[in-house]
Amino acid sequence: MLCLLLLVACHSDEGVSLGVQDDRAIVLNVSGGTLGIDTRAEDIADSTKESAVAHLDIMIFNDAEEDDAKTLFYHERATVASSEGAVRLGVDVDDIEVGAKYWVYVVANSTHSAAIYANIGSVEALCDLKQEDPNLHLTATGLQGTPSYFLMDGIAYMGEGEPLSAAAITIAEKPITNTVEMGVKLRRAAAKVVVKFVATESITFSDSIEGSTPGYYLRNLPYETRVVNDGVVRTLDALVTTRESMSSYFKWNKDAEGNITSVEVTLYVYSHKWETNDSFNHATNLLVDIPAFYNSEENGARIVAPHINNYYQVPLSKEFIFERNHYYEVTANVHAPGAEDFSEPVEIKDLRYGVYPWSERTIDVGGEVGPQYLKVNLDELKIYNTDQDSTSLLFSSSSPVTITVEESYYIDKFGIRQNINASTYHIAGTTEAGAIAGNITVRSDVPTNNTIRYFTLKVVNQTGQTETVYVEQYPLVYIVNVLGHYSYRDDFKSGNNAPTTIYNQGSAYSSVALGSWNNATGNWSYKYSANSSGFWRSKVVVETYPGDHRTESYRGRSNVDYYYYASSYGGSNVSYRTSNAEDPSNARMYHVRITATSGDYHLGVPRKITSEYVDFAYTDPGDDNANLVSPSFMIASRLGFVNSGSLSSANNQTKRLAVSRDHCAYYVEVADNGTVYDDWRLPTASELRIIMDLQGTKNESADAIDYLLNADYYYSASGPVFNKGNDGNNSESRADEDSWAIRCIRDAY
Repeated sequence: MLCLLLLVACHSDEGVSLGVQDDRAIVLNVSGGTLGIDTRAEDIADSTKESAVAHLDIMIFNDAEEDDAKTLFYHERATVASSEGAVRLGVDVDDIEVGAKYWVYVVANSTHSAAIYANIGSVEALCDLKQEDPNLHLTATGLQGTPSYFLMDGIAYMGEGEPLSAAAITIAEKPITNTVEMGVKLRRAAAKVVVKFVATESITFSDSIEGSTPGYYLRNLPYETRVVNDGVVRTLDALVTTRESMSSYFKWNKDAEGNITSVEVTLYVYSHKWETNDSFNHATNLLVDIPAFYNSEENGARIVAPHINNYYQVPLSKEFIFERNHYYEVTANVHAPGAEDFSEPVEIKDLRYGVYPWSERTIDVGGEVGPQYLKVNLDELKIYNTDQDSTSLLFSSSSPVTITVEESYYIDKFGIRQNINASTYHIAGTTEAGAIAGNITVRSDVPTNNTIRYFTLKVVNQTGQTETVYVEQYPLVYIVNVLGHYSYRDDFKSGNNAPTTIYNQGSAYSSVALGSWNNATGNWSYKYSANSSGFWRSKVVVETYPGDHRTESYRGRSNVDYYYYASSYGGSNVSYRTSNAEDPSNARMYHVRITATSGDYHLGVPRKITSEYVDFAYTDPGDDNANLVSPSFMIASRLGFVNSGSLSSANNQTKRLAVSRDHCAYYVEVADNGTVYDDWRLPTASELRIIMDLQGTKNESADAIDYLLNADYYYSASGPVFNKGNDGNNSESRADEDSWAIRCIRDAY
């Protein structure tokens, strides 16, 4: 935020000259403002007026404990008289406490009297002090009744450069015998807004149509602010609609032949945010009257008609809030005539917004001063099944940019970040050499391991300004995962009790066993208990091992226990206990997303049906449904799996299918992040085959998904599906049909 740094001489309130220095003095070096400029700019485009400083209010506060007020120790108003020397404070150096900490606040160009600051009392009171400038938008134009200078503020610091955050300073660590120098960077309280109106093929702007009086005004101008920046952007009641200003404050941009190519309006506002969708009545709008010729055709003849009154409206707050010391750029492409009546302006829809830090830099050629900025239109970019995107990212910069890849990685099947070499996968961001605006081409080989690839592009211009873009690249099939916390079944209850979970005793049910089989209905009854094995028991993750665990087989995996209640429902001293189930175990749920149909299956959400004998919907067992694969489904973790070891009485396919269907319908798994998943179902045959293909074999490590299915058969809604990858057993004839298991899935949207 540095402007030209000029050292000044100043006067105290008592009128004593501070131009002559001795060896025992406190000097304030000021940057960010141009000191000693006491004249108005002749040209509205001359932005030196935006950094002019007339006077400084310098306040030194005693440091205080966190709960105590920081009280005023010293104040002076330094009036700029010339550009000689430095701002030498009038404070008596003998009054400075050796080793004590102080806060030094500086306010430039305030319209309040010096007495207001001399009696401010504390930092808290200073932060509450407001300033109003109803004609803020015309600051430094020289018009009667408009502000002459911009309000600025800063907090002083010691040393070579401004720290990242403001802090108390020690003015003297030993008795002051030499000059003590402090620095302060002044930043404006206002935001600058430049609106550029660009004429398209049908419109020709003109500054010479007879009888026209071009001008503009603002509806809902934020004209109130705090004199110091407390970091809060507020919703204000202090909004005003201004009177119309004349076109002498337009900038008419012309080509070599003198034709007007665009019209710029520069204005200023104080920080403000909007909490309404009614942009016309409540947000800040620029209403402008730009005379123009409208080119049209009528009955085959070309008609060029002058529009003397040509009112347009641009909503300035549509895409952003106003923040202090920021530069807002709006490009409005004009395609049609405006309104003749200022009360019914035509709202321009074709707008492009940009927001930059409002800084100034001196350019050697011609001595021009202009904004220094870098803006990329997106902070995040997602790329789907392509190795190149040349259209999504746009940048605009005050100087050419370079683009580097800062990091690249994927998240593996155990939630562990795996860094990759960017050059190996041709990851890069490029733009046209020497360009200061245009597209950024993003390049990266399409991932082949079913994971999302993440990488970061850092865009830097020649003045060191930086923008960062986070890129996610998706293949046709990709898998993410979420860690489970605990599981239960929602039929673990009796009467009006809620289901038993690790956080709710309820009926104290933690296991389920087969009851009797009803031949008439084709359904099972179930027996529930507090601590018997059954065919399935509730589980909980008691520990998950970090990615840097010394034993490879434990990395990212979890220690899983059964949990149960120590005494039956209604007993005394009831508490839950655990006993080991699996350590290590995979407690992750995998979320599979598929974006393309294969010759082996069709994408579509499988149908569910209901029956009079059960109180839930379940996956339709029909042959056509068996070929469907949900484009987005989750696979339950090991917390919910069932194997055939305790299901010997389910001795035929009908009985096995029924218990599998019921288990998925009643199963509940709660993720580590607290999300409750209670809508599980049996997979279709094609969904099971997809999982088996993605996981590979027991000895074949996949990046995105663990080896989940290790039984010979798994039950789908239409019957058992052979697992050809089980321990390398690729022959269905060699498989044991009694070795079967259940793994539930859910549609995830």
